[in-house]
Amino acid sequence: MNSPVESIIASPNPQVDNVDDEDDDVEWELQNNGLYIGSYSRLLLLNASVPIFAIVIFTVLALLPDLAWPIADFPSPYPSSFPFPLPEILVSSAFFSLAHLLRVPLFSLASFLLPSESACLASTFIHVLVTNGLRLAALVILQVRHTMDYPAPTCQDSAFRTVWWLSLNFAEVLAAIVQGYEQLALYRDVMVPEGRETEFLERLKSGSLDEPEPALENPHSPEQEHETFRNGLEDGEAQSVESRIDRGLEKLLVIKMRDELEEVYGIPLIKIPVFISCLQRFNSIFLSVGLTLLLSAAYLRSPLSLPLSDVSDQLSSLPVTVQLKGFLHSYAGSHMQAYDSSYIPFIITTPLVLLLHASLAILHTPTLLPRVGVHTAAYVGVLVGIMTFFAGLAVWGALS
Repeated sequence: MNSPVESIIASPNPQVDNVDDEDDDVEWELQNNGLYIGSYSRLLLLNASVPIFAIVIFTVLALLPDLAWPIADFPSPYPSSFPFPLPEILVSSAFFSLAHLLRVPLFSLASFLLPSESACLASTFIHVLVTNGLRLAALVILQVRHTMDYPAPTCQDSAFRTVWWLSLNFAEVLAAIVQGYEQLALYRDVMVPEGRETEFLERLKSGSLDEPEPALENPHSPEQEHETFRNGLEDGEAQSVESRIDRGLEKLLVIKMRDELEEVYGIPLIKIPVFISCLQRFNSIFLSVGLTLLLSAAYLRSPLSLPLSDVSDQLSSLPVTVQLKGFLHSYAGSHMQAYDSSYIPFIITTPLVLLLHASLAILHTPTLLPRVGVHTAAYVGVLVGIMTFFAGLAVWGALS
């Protein structure tokens, strides 16, 4: 015969299990009706850690070149009224804005030509091409190759600072943070305060809530609202009818946007932990730095960054005889032919960067993200971001 103590240990309190089951049932039923337990203000406070985390990462990365790879002399090629690193920040922000604005036109064009799933994948890959093409265009605009002090990319060159600040895409992270808060605002009117779950559930069952969203900010009952509405009509306030229609349309639009957002993520946005949102910002920053360093090192090693016309112009300006000019031109031609082997890094690196970037981008499309999961996509992004970051430092000789 078991002792009372053994009986208590072997048989947990059934009342506690019943309470937990009832709470789960209430939460599940509320979610089925588009309601979520929690405080919206507390949700905003928790998500404030995302921009704080991003600011910390930017601060560390901004100070890292001077701390880890200091150089004795860093002359700025820009005028004093437009000092370093303002041109890098403005160029990278402008190119990101351009690429970001092209997302919708690219998807619309792909949807016109291809089925829906194929259009999503095709537009994503084209957007990756555009984004990395603009990365290379930024190097050309800022004339990074013309300001290099070394024949090959190295962290001791002032060009490394230029490329580094180009890779710190502030606009991308700022846009992602603003978009995150806009998405959270879609859940403002569907949050049920803790402790009032049963009350709202009973109102749902009794039909006193005509819409999925609880009117948390309106203290009046439906009967009082109807009376106010009738008195307004009697007083000739026809504008109240239009305002009610507008509010109804706005609520329907919010519901539609919220449903579309949950289809993309596979789960409600407020169910995604803040830690995952911080990881997403970490991924975007480190991936941008890594890909930019890889592309820039391969481009600056190739003859594409140093056209033959520049060499010819420099040789033509020299005060030498015709015979010496011919000799120098022939020497320059042979030098460029010997330099053709530097095309190989660019030919190898560019497809790898595009493939890596496109794979991560496709992983976050509505076709794959609900199947893979937001958590898995974030963890994969961390691994890829760290890998590309250190690979980019390696090709610039920053790890040796």
